Amino acid sequence: MRQKYFITLFFSFLFFGNMFSQTITPVKWECSYNTIDENNGELIIKANISIEWHIYSQLQSGDGPLPTIFYFERTPDFDLVGNVVEPNPEKAYSGVFTADVLMFSNEVVFKQKIKRSNKKAFTIMGNVECMACNNVSCLPPKKYTLTVKVPSAD
Repeated sequence: MRQKYFITLFFSFLFFGNMFSQTITPVKWECSYNTIDENNGELIIKANISIEWHIYSQLQSGDGPLPTIFYFERTPDFDLVGNVVEPNPEKAYSGVFTADVLMFSNEVVFKQKIKRSNKKAFTIMGNVECMACNNVSCLPPKKYTLTVKVPSAD
C-alpha cells in the first residue's frame, strides 16, 4: 500500500510540476529583406529583448558571457558579403560575470549583406545562437531559427 501511495504522489508532483512550469523566452527574433539593387540586398535580423534582459555582442570575448553567433545555410542563390554587422553595443560591468561586457537591451538590429546569384525568389535559412541574462542570472545559450524570404528581383 505504501508503494502505491509513493508512486501516486511521485507522478502527481511530476504532472503538476510540468503543468505549472513556465518557459522563459526573453528574446524574440524577426527577419526581413531589404533590396539594395537588383543584385544586392541585406538581411535585417531584429531581436526584441524583454525588459531587464540583454544579449551579448558578437564581439564579446574573454571570461564573460557567450557572444551572439549567426549561421546561414549556403545555397547557390546567394553569397554572403562580409560579416553580420551590429550597432555599437553598450559596455557595462556585469556582477554576474564580474567583468565588463558588450551587450544589447530592448531591441537590436543586425544586418548581413548578400549578393544574389539570380533574380528568382528564394528563402534563406539560418540560426542565431545567443545567451540572455538579467542582473541576477543567465539562461543557457539557445538557438533560434531564422527564415528570410527574398523576393524576385523582377
